[in-house]
Amino acid sequence: MDENILKNIPGIDAAQSITTIDAEQLTPKVFMEYFVSNNRPCLIKGAIKHWPAIKKWGDPDYLKAKCGDSPITYYPHMNYDHTDNMKVDETVKPFSFVLDILCHPSSGITSAPSLMFDKPPFLALAKDVAGFSFLPSPPKPILYPASRSFMYKGAGTGWHYHFVDETLMCQVIGSKKVGLLPPDTETDNIVYEAFTTDAYLSNGDCFDPIKASKLKPILAVVEPGDALYIPPFWWHGVETIGSSFGITIANCWRSPLHIMGDLSFPTVRKIWKKSLTRPNKRTPIVLALGISSLLMQSVRFIFNSRARKTKIVDEKGQL
Repeated sequence: MDENILKNIPGIDAAQSITTIDAEQLTPKVFMEYFVSNNRPCLIKGAIKHWPAIKKWGDPDYLKAKCGDSPITYYPHMNYDHTDNMKVDETVKPFSFVLDILCHPSSGITSAPSLMFDKPPFLALAKDVAGFSFLPSPPKPILYPASRSFMYKGAGTGWHYHFVDETLMCQVIGSKKVGLLPPDTETDNIVYEAFTTDAYLSNGDCFDPIKASKLKPILAVVEPGDALYIPPFWWHGVETIGSSFGITIANCWRSPLHIMGDLSFPTVRKIWKKSLTRPNKRTPIVLALGISSLLMQSVRFIFNSRARKTKIVDEKGQL
């Protein structure tokens, strides 16, 4: 299967550049209130330049000394969204063996995804991931690990979305180009089938040409030391820049309550529909979070309405 992760996406050549801000200028208040609370992605330059990992992880001997020969899973291909495609040629080998493949100049596309920092062997590397000045105390995520690494050589990641939790995609080694599409109903109707089946990778004609002209992709180039904020529900596909060894860290935390159950997002509506039509042990949790989210949205709406009225009065000089 061809690995045209971004190439076959309608409108990608004219994509808008993502909002970019320097980490030194980004306060926790601005990050949470302007970006996270409004489900807006952004590229944060220099977000992790202070991490020890930036200096240390380029040395394979350092990584081997820390992680040894514990078995890990790797794949000789990109990261697919469809499970059957992803499982092809899945292999388990010692970490040092896989790292040699990743670092060898003549080896092909290789991916070692989702290496967790909360247990051995990668727990030994956790102290090299030093947090963020603009996100001092993030709450624990609901589903995704708080921190995990993706080691790769020329392996991108197919289009997908996170249906829960916030994500900072942090580049330690290597650069990536990331395409994003907004989480609205029109976009979801156009891309859902093509993305969830990986059909777009080998067939650029899988999109309806008239409907696809309405897609509004955003592009980001994430370099070492940068972090890309990817809110939940946003479609995103990732290509590597170059074919050398690279490491990405995904840091996740729990979404604000009003985001979790916002029914304007098609993903949220799908979760509600599945929970109500096919109940399981998680259904009460989904419903409780959903109802709480709706109440929080109402509170925010009232608060924002009052704030807007106050601003208008202030501008007229009547207070």
